[in-house]
Amino acid sequence: MKIIKIIGICLSLVSLFSCSFFEKIEYEAIKYNEIPKKYSIDVSDKKSDLFLGMKAFDDKELNSLIHQAIQNNLTLESTYAKYMQTKAQSSIVASLQYPHLNASFEPSTTKGRSLDTGTSSWKNNFSLGMMSSFEIDFWGKIRAQKKSAQYELTAAELDYQTAIISLISEISLCWLEIISQHIQQELLQEQLTTNRTYLKLIRLRFQKGMVGSLDVYQQQQVVASTLSQIPLIEAQKRLQYNQMAFLCGTPQMNLSITRKQFSNLKSVPSAGVPSHLLNNRPDIRASWNRLQASYQNVWTAKASQLPSLTLSASGNFESEKIANLFDAWFVRLAGQLTSPIFDAGRLQAETDYAKAKSYAQMIQYRNTVFNAIREVEDALVQTQQQKVHIEALKQEHTIAQMALDEARNRYQKGLNDYLPVLTHMLTVQRLDRELIQQQTKYFQYYIYLFRALGGRLPSSMYASKIGEPDE
Repeated sequence: MKIIKIIGICLSLVSLFSCSFFEKIEYEAIKYNEIPKKYSIDVSDKKSDLFLGMKAFDDKELNSLIHQAIQNNLTLESTYAKYMQTKAQSSIVASLQYPHLNASFEPSTTKGRSLDTGTSSWKNNFSLGMMSSFEIDFWGKIRAQKKSAQYELTAAELDYQTAIISLISEISLCWLEIISQHIQQELLQEQLTTNRTYLKLIRLRFQKGMVGSLDVYQQQQVVASTLSQIPLIEAQKRLQYNQMAFLCGTPQMNLSITRKQFSNLKSVPSAGVPSHLLNNRPDIRASWNRLQASYQNVWTAKASQLPSLTLSASGNFESEKIANLFDAWFVRLAGQLTSPIFDAGRLQAETDYAKAKSYAQMIQYRNTVFNAIREVEDALVQTQQQKVHIEALKQEHTIAQMALDEARNRYQKGLNDYLPVLTHMLTVQRLDRELIQQQTKYFQYYIYLFRALGGRLPSSMYASKIGEPDE
């Protein structure tokens, strides 16, 4: 009884010591006043939890490409494979909290020689046993390992959601670029037809002696310049088709996007307030879960410096004849208390290493949060200013068209030479192409905004693989 009391007193003292030993493991990653109350641009503060990227254009062709990419994209499949690895690792760690039971059957034969008789004989032996061992999780080391694995698994799920959002954004950007190339290609064909018509008219005027050869050469140069742009547009379009096929996971497929004009935005995202990003961005939530896992790893490393108690039990049946195997048996129960005494500082170094990794993960989490806020701010600025820029371009285009009309009238009346007509025509045609390019950027910036705001994906996109999202 005295021994039991002494052991109880020792355990109580160690328990009190451990309370202070495990203090101050977690850091304060983000302070309340570090996140802005609102964005620098006035936007709707309505909270939007669901990722609306697929509804941005609500185009059946685009949605079909997105669904195909989600099924076949190799980068996404690689992310899913990493999730499956993490899931298996989580199951391995979870098994540590249960006793392990092993069974063994050992038949053996031994040859011996008697010194008295000088004869040798064979002796058989059969053994059937079961063994079990279990570590008492007095300090919560195994519980901490399990929690760490669960946090890592949740992070892997969120990585998969992040990969889907990125893939949807890339598909949408590629789709927009292909449409842009279609529109630019048709515009160049129209400009080429117009420029060739002007060339015919100038040649007729030249044949009648109304203009000089310089006017003909200048218009020929315009036609040649327009022709030189068409192969570049075609090449860029084919490159985007190749990129789209790669994103869809089938590089040899023949894609055909029929839309020839930009689709209006069917759904405009609500930015909310910056703090909403902590829940809406899956990459932020993944980083937070990895931070929590790192705290549990520090706990595990600290607990490894304390004594551990392992209980074991084994039972065996033994006999020289297999028929009599169950006639004799024995059971062994044992407990083993181990404590590190000298390890040349290895366990303390492992704890310091876990702390350093935890601190690095905390910095990574802060960086992820602040970078997410920056991405939203950038996208808001880009969409707002791009809209203003397009309106200014349209106004410039209107004035340039009026100047071109006036220059043509004066040229036809013989009041000026062809150079003003040529100058204003090149300006109008350049602005025609630039308007298409800037409108493409305007829609691209909205896609950036959708991606930056994040949001939870519809469960139908991933529930069949990784189940429901974490809450």
